[in-house]
Amino acid sequence: MALFEGRRRPALPPDVRAAVPLDAGEQVLAWSRDDRSGAHVVATTHHLALVDADGGLVWRRKWHEAESGTWQGESAELTVTWVGHGAPSRWHLTEPSLLQQTLRERLQASVVLADEFRTAGRRTVRVVIRQDLSSGALVEQVIPGRGADLGDPLVAREAAQRMQRLRSEVGL
Repeated sequence: MALFEGRRRPALPPDVRAAVPLDAGEQVLAWSRDDRSGAHVVATTHHLALVDADGGLVWRRKWHEAESGTWQGESAELTVTWVGHGAPSRWHLTEPSLLQQTLRERLQASVVLADEFRTAGRRTVRVVIRQDLSSGALVEQVIPGRGADLGDPLVAREAAQRMQRLRSEVGL
C-alpha cells in the first residue's frame, strides 16, 4: 500500500464529468466542490466550468475570459474575476484539490504579452494579448482597473498605442 494512498482524491463524479463538454484533445485537470452550493468547479485544459449540485452545466468559459484568481486560505474562498468586470465567481472549497494551482497555471498560460499604465487619475489600465487555449487564436484585451475611464480620449489613446506595440511584438 502506498504511503499516501488513503489521501487519494476520489474521481470526478460521473454526472459532473458528463455535464462538461470537452473539445478534441481537452482534458479535465482539476476540480473541487463548493461547500455552500454543492456545485462543482471543473478546470480543463481549455475552460473553467461550473456544474450545479444537480449535475447541470451552469457555464463553461474559456481561460482568456478570466482576468484573475485569488485564493484566501484562511476562509477557503476561491474568487475568479472576469474580463469585462461582470460579477466575480466565489466558491468555498475545503476539500483537497489542485484547482487553485491549475487556475493560476491556466491563467498564466493564456497571457502572451501584457502591459499596464496609470491614468492621470492614478487608475490602472492593463493592455493584454492572450491566447485562446482551445484554438490558439490571439485575443486583444484592454482591461480598466476600478474607476478607470476608457471613454477618456487620453486613456483610450494610451491604450491604443500600447496595444499597437504589443501587436507589433507578437507579429500582428
